[in-house]
Amino acid sequence: MKRFRFDISERGASLVSALLLVAVMSALAMSLVTDLRFSMRRSANLEVRDQAYWYALGAREFAEISIERAMQAPDDTLRPDADWLTGPRIFPLNDGQLVGRVRDASNCFNLNSLVAAEANGLLIANPQQRRRFEALLQAIGLPVQQSASIAAELTDWLDSDQRPVLSGAEDDTYIGAGRGYRTGNTLLAEPEEMLALASMTALVYGQIEPFVCAHPVVENIPLNINTLQFDQAPLLVAMFEGQISRTTADGILIQRPPDGFATMDLFWGLEVFETVEVSTEHRQAIGRTSKYFQIEVDVLYAGARFSLSELVEWQGGVRRLTQRYGSFS
Repeated sequence: MKRFRFDISERGASLVSALLLVAVMSALAMSLVTDLRFSMRRSANLEVRDQAYWYALGAREFAEISIERAMQAPDDTLRPDADWLTGPRIFPLNDGQLVGRVRDASNCFNLNSLVAAEANGLLIANPQQRRRFEALLQAIGLPVQQSASIAAELTDWLDSDQRPVLSGAEDDTYIGAGRGYRTGNTLLAEPEEMLALASMTALVYGQIEPFVCAHPVVENIPLNINTLQFDQAPLLVAMFEGQISRTTADGILIQRPPDGFATMDLFWGLEVFETVEVSTEHRQAIGRTSKYFQIEVDVLYAGARFSLSELVEWQGGVRRLTQRYGSFS
């Protein structure tokens, strides 16, 4: 009887051990299956993202080639009724689509032009560009005092010294307010850097953003009167430092021929300029040529979204200046 009881106990222990082993192995198997599924899903996501990335690069290359071909005949390309100015182009893809657009990046206010470069490399305030920037801000609806503050703060953010201009802000303003950073004292790489200014808000920046850019030069970029869009009329107000109204700027664009001004003399011969003092600076600020272009590509592929934005310069050929890319929602 004792022998029989011992065998029963031994068999029970073996059964329990076997069940525990099966449970552990099942848990390990489930964990491995989960890891495998995650790895497969991650690999699939990376493959989809990579494909979207290559679609975007292909569209960028196509846009650059298109710019090179178009600029061989600028009079046919840089005109108000040109196809590329009418909006984005949509290209269908298997399980998605690609949206591409080329913008005339000369038609914006270059924020870096608020300063000028001295021979020693130091950046100093450019009063004329500051007046133009204030005029732009007022033309889009910002109050006079707020426009002056933003222009002054951005000038101080760019210039090399620590002496604040009237209504400006240097390091003491940002450190004293507990922001934990200093002014840049160099050119902007992106317009979004304006969000660091003392009086800037996301709402105000949203109003300003469509009209500004941060090209890697301190020069004012002349507007192309033939590719300027109607909603960009405030830029004309800025180039005249507020000497013309938004309504007058709208009227100038309405009077523009469908194929654009054939010469600048025809533009300056408009009746409106009989009552406006046109200086050499005004004539230098508006022209019929463009040298900067913005390429924008958005790819939606198999649920993945990818965007690419590139600034290029035309100087007898396309030269890449800046590029931003990544996923978007």
